Amino acid sequence: MSAQVLSFPIQTNTQKYQLQSLRAVAARSGLDVKATEREFVAAGCTKEAQNRIWERARRLRMAVNTGSEA
Repeated sequence: MSAQVLSFPIQTNTQKYQLQSLRAVAARSGLDVKATEREFVAAGCTKEAQNRIWERARRLRMAVNTGSEA
């Protein structure tokens, strides 16, 4: 039986920073942090995935803050 080596999906410092940023955004917005991490990693740690999650968090914040400052 041979062992299989799996690589961690975060390979670069940029991807690590993106993941840290997403964790912070998810926590501030009330999103599930672990689910957000899994979604980002499953999407290949791309900038497009990061932007999609940021936009979802922004829309959530806007929905909660509707009617506040003009």
